[in-house]
Amino acid sequence: MEELYRRHRSAVLSYARTCCRDPHTAEDLVSEAFARTLQAVRSGGGPEAAWRPYLLTVVRRVAAEWAGTARRTELSADFEQWLGNLPDSPEAESSEERILRLEDDSLVIRAFRSLPERWQAVLWHTAVEEEPASKVGALLGMGASGIGSLASRAREGLREAYLAAHVESASVSEECRRYSSLLGAAVRRSGRRPNKDLDRHLAKCAHCRHALVELTDLNQRLGSALPTCVLLWGSSAYVAARMAEAGASAAGAALAPGTPGGLPPDGGTGWWPQAAGSPLRSGAFAGGVVTALAVALLVLPMPFGDDGTESSPSQATPAVTDVSYPPPVTVTATPSQQIPSGRAGPAVHASGTASGKPAKPSPTGADLGTVTWSGTLRNRGITTKCVEPAGTAIVQNTCDGSKDQVWQSVSSKTRKDYSRLRNAATGECIDYGAATYHHGTTGRDVIDVGMCPCRTEGEGQLFRFDLWWVENDGSYLVRADLTDGKPWDEMVLGMLHWPEGGDPPPETNAPLVLTYNYYNSTRLRYFVEGR
Repeated sequence: MEELYRRHRSAVLSYARTCCRDPHTAEDLVSEAFARTLQAVRSGGGPEAAWRPYLLTVVRRVAAEWAGTARRTELSADFEQWLGNLPDSPEAESSEERILRLEDDSLVIRAFRSLPERWQAVLWHTAVEEEPASKVGALLGMGASGIGSLASRAREGLREAYLAAHVESASVSEECRRYSSLLGAAVRRSGRRPNKDLDRHLAKCAHCRHALVELTDLNQRLGSALPTCVLLWGSSAYVAARMAEAGASAAGAALAPGTPGGLPPDGGTGWWPQAAGSPLRSGAFAGGVVTALAVALLVLPMPFGDDGTESSPSQATPAVTDVSYPPPVTVTATPSQQIPSGRAGPAVHASGTASGKPAKPSPTGADLGTVTWSGTLRNRGITTKCVEPAGTAIVQNTCDGSKDQVWQSVSSKTRKDYSRLRNAATGECIDYGAATYHHGTTGRDVIDVGMCPCRTEGEGQLFRFDLWWVENDGSYLVRADLTDGKPWDEMVLGMLHWPEGGDPPPETNAPLVLTYNYYNSTRLRYFVEGR
């Protein structure tokens, strides 16, 4: 408890000051918050990793409780006014009960709290507090190098949890259901050509407009949107105080209102100006109350069971009773490590090469990195299929041990966690840099991949192997470069026809693309075999 007090007292005190009239009362509020947290832990509750947001929430709840006692006079006038303006319910409620109801109604809070605590912690400390990776790594007991990938997974998990929370709580119409699958895609591919059908729906559906705005804020303005929703009160003052303590000179810039760049234009429908009135977009963060609106959204991806199986899209229903997400995986397998199933994973770090041999020059004569792994990519969902080139395309066919199905992981000199995938037979690399976003035959967002000469800089040719988190699974997500702002951000190499409950893929030349990790489908993961 002493260590937790040392780590978090300053932040908790900053927030307590927004609730109290004087520093002495703020100190009392901090002491009470830590005492109640200790009591919760001793009773078998409380947090295990996400201490900061938990403590701040306890501060607000205790202050609301004091509002109904003689200590009300010690609370700040602004906080009292905010309590007085909370929405009423038909039943008589105390201030504390109204705040708890607001928390229960907030989809962002529900989504955030459904995440693994390490994900909650890394989102709060990197996006809200803007702390360096070394400091966040010390809080979570991991190296600074793994914080970036952990935060990336946590951001995607938050978006998925928000979508699932909407579906769980909303009374959806059939029309909203038809268009809901496009909302998540519209957020991910901001700046791309808008879907006209979606625009027409948004023009008349307030629920879906609100969902798009809230998802966009979580995606592009997480540092201001997350504390606004989680704290409910005083978020701007808290963040400004924390930035001042850290020596930030432009604390207000992160909270400035305005439309994020790259959002799709409304195409003349006029829905965006209406959506811009969302509390998340207005900039009125101190005391702003985010009211949850019902919205129809596709479950994307669906939660899955302990055995790693997942529901097919045709089996998905809007009634989700338990939202669970995988624990973070920060280990990058090296050739000396054995996956639980006994399969060796690829090493993508240049410093830990498999053979120590430099890569052969590419067809263009480019000086590439080091070959760190050589072997086959066998599909996890259809285990008889392996990846191979077919002219300029990338396909899957029956595994036959031919050289066409042998791939080499060639390290990147500039991105140590990434490598090119070069075919042993053609000497060319899998490339996605020149492709554009489009809807595949399934109507989902995809980017075509093809075989091209390997480039020295690796732009549009870099992949990262992420070990799938389920114990004894042994498969990998083959992720494209996660550079911010790129159209392939957070997409994976996988089958165009991936649904496991749908039609089987073509017997030969099943095409591969970059796509999102829909429903955690096994057809979007690979066994990496070789050495």
